[in-house]
Amino acid sequence: MCGPEKCPTQRVADDCEALLRVEDGVRVKVAAEQVSEELPEEHKTCLYRVVQEALHNCVQHSGASNVSVTVRQERDRLLLAVQDDGKGFDTQQERGMGLLGIEERVSHLGGSFAVDSEPGQGAVLRVVLPLPRESA
Repeated sequence: MCGPEKCPTQRVADDCEALLRVEDGVRVKVAAEQVSEELPEEHKTCLYRVVQEALHNCVQHSGASNVSVTVRQERDRLLLAVQDDGKGFDTQQERGMGLLGIEERVSHLGGSFAVDSEPGQGAVLRVVLPLPRESA
């Protein structure tokens, strides 16, 4: 698996490729829209680790056939969404260590994190990271 020193979009694609080699039957689509290669290192690492954990959760827990990873940079923020068509879960009842780790990483950078899911409906993980002015 690639390391966090690569550009964020390449790392997302590499992680998806690595998971696909390990886990047959899960299709991952990656879309990156206008993501700068000049993001701060801590933002790159955060993106990498969040996507890594989200993909791990999709493969290990959701039973999904399709996963979509979207990264988009706006003027003052970075948006990430990971969506699957798996079995879903009750977000009020189930909150594992992986999701807590994501929440901690994102909040450390002043961002927000949310998971939308219901049993039988798949899941969508959303992250918003504010960008420092010099990176925006």
